[in-house]
Amino acid sequence: MAESTRTAPPPLPQHVTEPLLALITQRSLDADYEHVARRRTAAGTPPARSAPRHTAAIVLVIFGLLVTVAAVQTSRNASADQSSRASLIDQINLRRQGVAHLQAQLADQQARQLKLRDGLTALETAQQATRSRLQRLGVRTGFGAVRGPGVQITVASAPDSTESETVRDSDLALLTDALWAAGAEAISVNGERLTVLSAFRNVGVGILVNSQPVFPPYVFSVVGDPTDLPAGLLSSSAGGAWYALKDSLGFRFEVKNGGTMNLPAASPVTLRSAKIIPPKNLDTQTKGDSTS
Repeated sequence: MAESTRTAPPPLPQHVTEPLLALITQRSLDADYEHVARRRTAAGTPPARSAPRHTAAIVLVIFGLLVTVAAVQTSRNASADQSSRASLIDQINLRRQGVAHLQAQLADQQARQLKLRDGLTALETAQQATRSRLQRLGVRTGFGAVRGPGVQITVASAPDSTESETVRDSDLALLTDALWAAGAEAISVNGERLTVLSAFRNVGVGILVNSQPVFPPYVFSVVGDPTDLPAGLLSSSAGGAWYALKDSLGFRFEVKNGGTMNLPAASPVTLRSAKIIPPKNLDTQTKGDSTS
């Protein structure tokens, strides 16, 4: 049996065996050389020696190096850009955390401000209530100035009265009690405002009121209803006792409408031995006294 002869495979085309970039460059250079050679022949110039093929290879190598350097530089720049982007993101996150922390502090401060404002409002309300209460107590106790309608009452001894028939401190105290019972809201005697601590005392021919001497005639300025005060003075038991006393001793007694009256406040009393008890301690002491 005849042995079959093997034929060598046909060579592969150049565009298969060589890199595409080198092939393009080589063909481009060959075309350039042919064009230059034709021009020289047409001009009668002897053809130049063709550059060796290794020149094209060197050009390709240099071109490849340039491409490689460019790729490396691009890779490095990409790494730097990526690092800068990550750093920027970290800074943004830190700033966001800082802003969130400041917003939380602002919310806390606003809540504290509202709480302090509510406390201030409560204190102002309590202060106003205390001031009003103090003013009412001052009016009732005589340590606050008052203004209002009322009557004016004048009391004096009879012109021909003996020493035993003159107006005494007890007589003025009886008239004062009768006026309080008749509805008087504030009383002053010869300009001295009567308080819860006031007392009448005989000193020679005069009488002391709030430790200040007053002399006859004794003028009572009484703030109250000018219509009800005289009627109340007549109907009360203290008023009846006063009318009986003044009739028996012949006192001069005159009551008239005083119009709008201004009564000054009494001078405040300085406490030397007594001390003010705070309301809480006062309540505790009162509860303790009531249970004992």
